Amino acid sequence: MKHHLLAALTLLALFAWGSPAQARQTIWRVISPDHGQTYAYGSEVRQSWAMLGPDHHLALYAKYSNEPYAEGAGRRYDDFTFNFPQIKLGSDGQTFFYHASNGSNLLVARKKPGFLGIPEIKLLPTAYLVPQKIHGYVTMTLVIGVAPFQENPNFEINFAH
Repeated sequence: MKHHLLAALTLLALFAWGSPAQARQTIWRVISPDHGQTYAYGSEVRQSWAMLGPDHHLALYAKYSNEPYAEGAGRRYDDFTFNFPQIKLGSDGQTFFYHASNGSNLLVARKKPGFLGIPEIKLLPTAYLVPQKIHGYVTMTLVIGVAPFQENPNFEINFAH
C-alpha cells in the first residue's frame, strides 16, 4: 500500500512540475469603425459608455477640446460617438460580450446602478480602451483579454481581430 502511494505521488509530481505548460493568452483588438477629427493639440475632456441601436451594442461618447492651448472665447469642444457593433448586450441584460472568431464569448463591460440609480456601463478588468489621436485624427480600440498575473517564461501573446 505504501509503495502504491509513493508511485501515485511521483506521477502527480511529474505531471505538475515535470513539463512546464505553455501559457497562451489571446488578446482581441476591436477597432471602432467610427473616427473623429479634432484639435491636434487638445485633450479628452470626458468619456462615457452607452448602449445604442436595436442590437444593443456598446458605444463610447467622447468629448475633446482644444484646452489647455486655448482660453476664454477661443475654447472649442468636439463631441464624438464611437460605436463597437461587435460588442453586444448579453441575454442577462447586464453584461456586454464580444463573440470571438474562435467561438468564445468574451466579457467586456457590465451595466451597474450608478448615481441616483441611473445605470452606468463600466469596462470589466478583462478589457481596456486605447484611444489613438494622431494629428487630431481619433481612433478608439478596445483590447479584450487579460494576461496571467504570474510570471511565466513561456508566455506568449497572440493578437487577433
